[in-house]
Amino acid sequence: MFNSQLISSYFQGLQIKFNQNELDDVVLKANSLSSFSPSERLDYILKNVDGAAGNVSQTSLSAATDSCFPGLVFLDLRWVLVTKKDENTFSAKCFETGCEFEFSIDRAPVTVIMWIKESTRGLARNALSDIQGEQSQSKSKSLIKRLISAHPRWVLDVCLATLMINIFAVVTSLFAMQVYDRVVPTLAFSTLYSLVAGVFLVYIIDFILKTTRSRVLDKNSSRIDKALSEYVFDHLLQADLDKLPRQLGTLTSQISGLDGIRHFFTSSIVFALIDLPFALLFLGVMYVIGGPIAFVYLFFLVTSIVIGIVAQKRSQKANKELTQRSNEKMGVLVDAIKGAETIRSSGSARRFANEWKEILNAVSSATLVQKGINTYATSFSQSMGSISYAIAIMVGVHQISLGHLTMGAMIACSILGGRVLGPVGQAVGYLIQYEGVRQSISLVDSFLEVPRNRAGRENLVFPTAKPAELSVEDLEFSYQGASVPQVSVERLNFRAGDRVAVLGGIGSGKSTLLKVLAGLMKSQKGRIRASGVDLWELDPDFLSANISYLPQSPDLFRGSLKENINLGSRGTDSRVTSIINKLQLNKIYAHNDKGLDMEISEGGSGLSGGQRQMVGLARVFINAPAIWILDEPTASLDSGTQELVVRALMESLKPKDILIFATHNLKLATDLSNRILVLENGKVHRDVPTSSVEVRRSQANV
Repeated sequence: MFNSQLISSYFQGLQIKFNQNELDDVVLKANSLSSFSPSERLDYILKNVDGAAGNVSQTSLSAATDSCFPGLVFLDLRWVLVTKKDENTFSAKCFETGCEFEFSIDRAPVTVIMWIKESTRGLARNALSDIQGEQSQSKSKSLIKRLISAHPRWVLDVCLATLMINIFAVVTSLFAMQVYDRVVPTLAFSTLYSLVAGVFLVYIIDFILKTTRSRVLDKNSSRIDKALSEYVFDHLLQADLDKLPRQLGTLTSQISGLDGIRHFFTSSIVFALIDLPFALLFLGVMYVIGGPIAFVYLFFLVTSIVIGIVAQKRSQKANKELTQRSNEKMGVLVDAIKGAETIRSSGSARRFANEWKEILNAVSSATLVQKGINTYATSFSQSMGSISYAIAIMVGVHQISLGHLTMGAMIACSILGGRVLGPVGQAVGYLIQYEGVRQSISLVDSFLEVPRNRAGRENLVFPTAKPAELSVEDLEFSYQGASVPQVSVERLNFRAGDRVAVLGGIGSGKSTLLKVLAGLMKSQKGRIRASGVDLWELDPDFLSANISYLPQSPDLFRGSLKENINLGSRGTDSRVTSIINKLQLNKIYAHNDKGLDMEISEGGSGLSGGQRQMVGLARVFINAPAIWILDEPTASLDSGTQELVVRALMESLKPKDILIFATHNLKLATDLSNRILVLENGKVHRDVPTSSVEVRRSQANV
């Protein structure tokens, strides 16, 4: 039986919003479901609490990783909330007795831990839960519409405030009409003072409404910005790596384009709902007051919108060219920053300068065309507004001469005319702006179309034991756009205790095979199983805790050296210190006063290739996985450091751990492996014990 206070405290820790009374009722109902297992009861509670989202996972307490905590564990016939204090110690709290206690891993009972894994994150969790399933419309539009409609009250508040502001504009015009028609002819000052007092009150309320509307818009724009950024960044982290655009400039533009789309839609929705309809309402009021004057502004409204549509169509080609060239510009800039040393040393600065100049010329030309169209449409609209105002005055004077219009009514029509000119000018601006937004929508949609890692798989497996085997069957993998598979393997098995060296020439598929084995890229054909379970049906947290991959060039990130070493935050201070000593990483910060807190800049500039590789190795050692996958682990190291790494690996690898490493170093392969794979053109050419290779080494048969 679950204690309501236990579930309440657990949900609060996960920042799941809930109503306490509702939660009490749901927990009570869940406890009455005697045929349900504990995990099914917890899942029932989760699915029936408004605002909660996620999936229930479970595994043995001994196999639990950091991502499993906090979790629920059945101890001493009660469910308790368990957190991980350090590598060997758990902290538990029992809400039925109110006591808290600690227990060590070696004294932990053989039991199961349950925890809730959030399916999506933060503010976007409910609004965007099924966006990936939508195929009929733009995903970027859908994202923004869902976030706007997730809290419809703010849209109603903004529309109501805008409605009142526009009504007050009518009041202002009526005030002017009353003053000129009734007060001025009779000099009725008491009436004037009353009208002025009333209109001042209207202006005060108008000011309050405008500031409140602005505050509501800013608050919700910030909320939508946060949710969009969260969702898009989460999509980037979970996207299939081989499906992402190769051009970094294009990818950056795709991700950053969503902000412009958000700004356009949040502002244009209010405009479409209130400002434009009120322009038509003002025309109606103007017709009632001034008759033919309204037709002058109506002609202006229709003409301006037609001009806006024509300008939008004409700007399509320029916007497309501008978007494409801007992406190229970003790509060249990124390449120049990252490869500054290579450009300088190879004497290719002139080539990059010419390429930059060519792109700037193209961007400048497209920008000039686009701005020319915008300027023409905007200026024409403004000129039409001025002409309409002059014609309206002329018509009004004629109406006054015929006795059909008063001076006050004409002034009121002039004020209302100004309220028509504003929305019409906005309409022209939005029509022109939308063409650029449409290009951004196309870019963002192409990014959001990139499939997510394990998309559509909600019930992922989190095994109770570490994987003891890795098997490959009928595997084929090709990079996007490639016609020939980079890797093609019929059958391959790695068993507990295997130490496998992968050899082969440049382009033979070694690195690609390791990435596929590590679960970083999904093969188009075949299956990879870890202890009998398909790699793509395993929980990502289980994979990252049990399979560690070292790339040829490990990436370092902005932060401290310690943060870069303990990147996954899986190591305690004592473990981090132990690994640093084992790999002698203290040499990296030996001459830095900050020690482990020494600052690392983006990309790890300032550290040598060997130092970056040692930091990458340290991450794998700290993770202590069951399957070690290393790509050229000693390529940038001197002979002394290579021996240090080999010794550290031999000491750290457990008897049942699997080691798979690619190398061009035959000595490393024979010293560290008990089995050798030789790849040629992505296929396994030879799979033999290391001992047989060692015997025939002098004959160069490897």
